[in-house]
Amino acid sequence: MTGQPRPRIEWMDLVKGSSVLIVVLFHSVIHMYAVTPDGAVSSGWHSFMNVIEPLRMPIFFMVSGMLATSAMGRPWRLSRRRTYGMAYLYILWSAIFFIVVALYIHETPVEAVLNFPRRLLVGSSGYWYLYALLLYFVVAKLLRRWPAWIILAIAIALNLLRAPVAQWNRDFMTSIDVVSAMTSIVTNLVFYILGVYYKEVIAWVADRASWLRVAVVVALVSAYGIWRNSAPEYWEMTYLPISLAWIAAGVMLAHLLVEYNGPRRFGTFFGARTLPIFVVQFPLLMALSSYLRNNRPEYLQIPAVQVVFPILVTFGLVFAALLLYRITQKNLGKYLFEAPRWAIREHRASPSPSGEKEVSSAT
Repeated sequence: MTGQPRPRIEWMDLVKGSSVLIVVLFHSVIHMYAVTPDGAVSSGWHSFMNVIEPLRMPIFFMVSGMLATSAMGRPWRLSRRRTYGMAYLYILWSAIFFIVVALYIHETPVEAVLNFPRRLLVGSSGYWYLYALLLYFVVAKLLRRWPAWIILAIAIALNLLRAPVAQWNRDFMTSIDVVSAMTSIVTNLVFYILGVYYKEVIAWVADRASWLRVAVVVALVSAYGIWRNSAPEYWEMTYLPISLAWIAAGVMLAHLLVEYNGPRRFGTFFGARTLPIFVVQFPLLMALSSYLRNNRPEYLQIPAVQVVFPILVTFGLVFAALLLYRITQKNLGKYLFEAPRWAIREHRASPSPSGEKEVSSAT
């Protein structure tokens, strides 16, 4: 019957909710490791995050592509949440972040304003993922009449050329801003395209989930990750096959876990709140980073503290983000997390498979 919501794909909620927490944990580890690089526990955390790097953003972009599938056939005017809305969020939060950065590095207001457009262009903040989602959607929609295999082949080629892309980024993009994320934007396109055009294949993988298959795949990709972590000369090479294996394991694991109430409720809650968690973490991390660099607290040299520090920081960042999200939902603060109606004209389509708003689904 038309007008009825499509059933939730609960494992997708769990993947989204888990991936955002892994990203926050990753950033927490990075900031601790910056001031405790010689600690065994700190190094262990850092190595662990390197091992799961091929999973962290690829699976997020894949699910985002799956959520965008239904929008590909709509007219552009009915896709403004994914275009104007995403551009609004990217510009808004990038501006907030660069204001915070300017305060910490004592950049003059004139310098900050003049540098802002070029920083946006090369995705030089943690909000590059919003930029990527905007670009990916536009590219996929513009090429939607092409055979899917051609689009996928182009995306695969860009990923396989990861090392040359990284060199191109250093040669050209970093002259605009030294922290350009264009390498990540270019090489992660393949996972979004997989989500858009090969949703049935991903669902087929999920339906064949078993604990044994998950265990075997995780063991193999973890072994590769441990080896790769010890070989810096290979860090810039593509890890596409490993990402695909990690994604298969992640999808199967999520499919198995949502059979239980706890993980299912966890996924439903956090899967619908990825945007506020993603965007709020960065200004807070900037403050944390400044504190750690300036004070280098002695307690961070204690191994027991290093074990729990990233977890506690992750909990604090997520709590702060969700608190801000909650208190801004019924006032003008809501425009921190959604574009105003005049920008997107509120063309509402049928709900996405996970039952979220369009902007929330896109992120």
